[in-house]
Amino acid sequence: MYDCGDYNWKRYKRTDTRTCVKQTMRLIDHITEVDFERLVVGSSSTIHRLDARVKLIGAFALIFCIISMKQPLIPLFIFCAATLICFGIKMPLRTYLKRLILLPFTIALIVLVVVIFTHGGEHQVASFFGWPIYHESCSFAVLLFARIIASISVLSVFVAATEVMAVTEAMYWFKMPKVMVDLAVMMLRYIHLLSVESVRMYRAQASRCGFSSRLDYKQKLNNLSTISGSLILRALKRGERVYAAMLSRGYTIDSELTEIEPLSAKNALFCVIIIVFSVLLVIVDRIWLGVGTCL
Repeated sequence: MYDCGDYNWKRYKRTDTRTCVKQTMRLIDHITEVDFERLVVGSSSTIHRLDARVKLIGAFALIFCIISMKQPLIPLFIFCAATLICFGIKMPLRTYLKRLILLPFTIALIVLVVVIFTHGGEHQVASFFGWPIYHESCSFAVLLFARIIASISVLSVFVAATEVMAVTEAMYWFKMPKVMVDLAVMMLRYIHLLSVESVRMYRAQASRCGFSSRLDYKQKLNNLSTISGSLILRALKRGERVYAAMLSRGYTIDSELTEIEPLSAKNALFCVIIIVFSVLLVIVDRIWLGVGTCL
């Protein structure tokens, strides 16, 4: 005899499974692997062909220049120039919005609001629900806002036009401690591998309704902690295997992994021009734009 209750239970189970799968797919869309090589956009522009050492010096020089600014005009100009460069190297609009607009602007806006209401001053210009707003706090908040978005835009252009291995070779050339550079290279490499492993483990857990809306937060945290613990154990085992493989291939602290070409006269001239240009921007900001102001 046909059991209607059993049929309803099976139909409810299929519906619950389909709902869990849909929720899992929505969660998986937001869990992606970390690959630092994908940060590079394009490969044929003039900035891409420029020596990584020149770009590294240029990035640091411009960032120190931005930090030294007392007026927001030049940092905003640098931000606009970096935006044009991003479109010039054919950075996709979605990538541009992620790197230069969404997170940087969110951080800059938070800093802007906090500084406006917390930084003191002498000349009050307004009041917001009893909170005094001063002219000095507004000026300083705008300056910090411009500094943040300009610095992040410079770094974004540098990351989009420079490969990771080229940066590590430049760090070797600048005589940075070899242990730090080797650790940075291995971290950049194995962060990607561990992220792939974490995505695989998360998807396996989510496909089994490990993060279903029917579970309470305690159970979800328990499932997440299980993934984290397993990932740490796999990372430790992988690290031991990799280190043993490196030793078996003759790796020592003095091993030369790459050969670095000497800096050409043309690239050295570029470095000097960038540094001089950054110093001139600071001078213009302090002397010309900074007349009559004090921040």
